[in-house]
Amino acid sequence: MNILSTQTSANAPVFIWGLDKPHGETAESLFKEVKAFTDMDFSLAVFDVTDWNAQFSPWYAPAVFGKDDFGGKGRETLHFLENECFSEIKSRFPESNIFLTGYSLAGLFSLWALYESDTFNGAVCCSSSLWFDKWDEYVSSHSIKSPSKIYMSLGDREEKTKNKIMAKVGDRTRIQVELLKDDSNVEKLYFEWNEGGHFDEPRKRVAKGIARIIG
Repeated sequence: MNILSTQTSANAPVFIWGLDKPHGETAESLFKEVKAFTDMDFSLAVFDVTDWNAQFSPWYAPAVFGKDDFGGKGRETLHFLENECFSEIKSRFPESNIFLTGYSLAGLFSLWALYESDTFNGAVCCSSSLWFDKWDEYVSSHSIKSPSKIYMSLGDREEKTKNKIMAKVGDRTRIQVELLKDDSNVEKLYFEWNEGGHFDEPRKRVAKGIARIIG
């Protein structure tokens, strides 16, 4: 895990970000993007992802584009974050709040983790894959585990797709926002629409979310 930091204060937040080569640039460029939005202290902890569809899917689901199914290894990823990443971060920044961060399927995973674990202080979930199979059933019967700050966003053209499954993302995101508003453990909820489709400026969208949480 690579940790980049501007920390001069003892309690500056730490954001955990999982990236693979096809889904993101170097940790340094991501770090600079966030710094362009805020001059407040924070740290970015980046871990490597080798199988995006498997490691960020909370349960198995069939492919909705391409040939790759969703392997459902999200619980293994969560276990790694809780037991290895969290310990390393706390050893360096014992007073810091720790937030999960993700885009697309990683955004879905970050939100799911808050329903499954009381380890983290919130999440930045951008263009999250809330069209995911049975997500609506899952979220209707679960609550956020501990007091959390959550940022969500979606591109205003993301639901305008010919893929009938992925087109559900708009309505599911609207429902998700309302559920979080009513969740007693959501201390603060931020939601905004971005211009564009799913692949428009993902790094900038996540950077905006981190800056909003910090601010």
